[in-house]
Amino acid sequence: MKNYIVFDNGGRSLDRFTIINSETGDVFGASEDPCAPDGVGKWCGNIADHRAVLYGAGWRQRPPAKKIIEYEVDNYINNARLDPEWIGDEVDIKSLSEAVRSYIDELDVADPRTHSRAKIASFGEFQRGTMAAR
Repeated sequence: MKNYIVFDNGGRSLDRFTIINSETGDVFGASEDPCAPDGVGKWCGNIADHRAVLYGAGWRQRPPAKKIIEYEVDNYINNARLDPEWIGDEVDIKSLSEAVRSYIDELDVADPRTHSRAKIASFGEFQRGTMAAR
């Protein structure tokens, strides 16, 4: 949990908490109880995605270097701290409810090839049947 920074917008939206992984640049949105049936726990994207380089025929993607990810994360967090109206005020993880803290714990995975145990809704989780897959 030490790699995460959390911002709270005070309940202005359903995904009240913005959770930022300072190591990978992934951003998540979560409600007050993200694992409840009517709760929200979603992957919003990666801060450094706009820095990904396409090469070859344009379908291969080279992820940004670690130094670029660190720069983009620092820039994003500094902008969020300067404008609390954007995604809210920074909060201490210890002050969050047990449901949100356990959700953040479940976002961490030891092996990057595996999926998180957290309930994350995103558009990229479905498989589309193609001719090559059959």
